[in-house]
Parts: sequence; structure tokens; C-alpha cells
Amino acid sequence: MLNLDLRKIYRFAPVALKPAEPLPIGAMYYYECLDCQGIVNSVPHTPAQCPCGNLSGAAGKVEIRDPNRLRVMTGKLK
Repeated sequence: MLNLDLRKIYRFAPVALKPAEPLPIGAMYYYECLDCQGIVNSVPHTPAQCPCGNLSGAAGKVEIRDPNRLRVMTGKLK
């Protein structure tokens, strides 16, 4: 698992979601854990996990323990 600080590579902007709207999925969407501030892509192709384990994934799928403890963001290269 690579421990990269994605904030050094991308500029992130929060996404406003409507209540009961499903989480967006795609290469431009990232999830930030509100507990540990770790960032994981919404479709991680390499193993990725936030430090506290709330967000983890690989092979294009992400697992979320507590969806109330995440922020959806878009990321663009700096």
C-alpha cells in the first residue's frame, strides 16, 4: 500500500450532496475521512486505506465503514 499525501499532488474541492443522494463514483471523486483526514480515490486501483481504516479499497472498489464520517471531493492535478 502506498502512503502518498494526495494533497501534494491534487487540489481538492468539496462536493455538495443532496440528502439521500448516492455517493458519486468516478476517477475525479475522492473521499476524505473526517476522523483522520486520509484521502482515498472513489475507485482505487491500487490498495489504499486511510490511517484509521474507515476508508479502504483496491481493484476499483472502496469500502466505507461509516459513511457519515466522510467528505466527497473532486481532485485536479496541481
